[in-house]
Amino acid sequence: MRNIPLLLGSMLLSIYMIFAVGGSYLPFVDSELKDEVMRRDESGLSIPPYPPSEKNWLGSDKSGRDLLSLLVIGTRETLILVFLIAGFRYLLAIPLGAAAANFKFFRWLLDSWNYLLSFIPPIFLVALIIGLPFIYFSKNLFFWYVFILAIVEVGRVAEIIRSQMSELSVRDFVEAAVTSGTNKSNMFKRHYWPHLRPLVFTSFAADLGRVLFLMAQLGVIQIFVYREFVSTLGGAYQNISTSLSYPVLLQSILRDIWVHTWIPYYTVLFIAVLIITFFLLSEGLKRYFKRKFRMMV
Repeated sequence: MRNIPLLLGSMLLSIYMIFAVGGSYLPFVDSELKDEVMRRDESGLSIPPYPPSEKNWLGSDKSGRDLLSLLVIGTRETLILVFLIAGFRYLLAIPLGAAAANFKFFRWLLDSWNYLLSFIPPIFLVALIIGLPFIYFSKNLFFWYVFILAIVEVGRVAEIIRSQMSELSVRDFVEAAVTSGTNKSNMFKRHYWPHLRPLVFTSFAADLGRVLFLMAQLGVIQIFVYREFVSTLGGAYQNISTSLSYPVLLQSILRDIWVHTWIPYYTVLFIAVLIITFFLLSEGLKRYFKRKFRMMV
């Protein structure tokens, strides 16, 4: 029986990977992302954003840049950020979960972190931390952004690892290894990790979607990974994003949704399909490992 979720998820991810790797070379993409501040048509002069047309299939943004080109070229940065954040999260969560399963101090630390987050939604915690002046105005905002988004839910992932290890610890093969004097390092590599690997892979794929969803929420409240401050005519400074990732196009969604509906609509469509892709991969990997385990048994 075919694994439809894994097949469909792989096909969709392949399309996004094509956009990420060779998007600027596609014939329908404006690789230079040129601004078009004014356009003359049969009705006279018009200013951006331009609605969908034969020239701009998905319309344009407020600078007159082709929206389809923005989304295709922005796929690379979006995927890099999503995989980087999720990867760093799991690099922290796996050893933390393993330590919590063996040492009381790390178990207390993990329980305390999860207890704290049970009262504060991740979006509020991330906005609160990144909003601190020494972080918000830091030249290393990119690293702060990745680090904070990674650790905000590291406790949830670590708890999954700890819980699974606790279940495995009462199995006969683990008890036999303990009796034979196997140290904790070899115990994890030889006995725990082979059983944890399917869980880690499936959870990682699902977490990619969770990371992207959190990034989209941050885009709505105008928190970006790349930005610069530009002086306005009134003497104040305005926060301008220089990022090309999908969430940037959601920064004015509350206004665009009533006037320039194509901007948030197609941006959310690209984000939603990518999130669905990750969850299809997660479900497909679950079925793959489940079937593999049955065949081994």
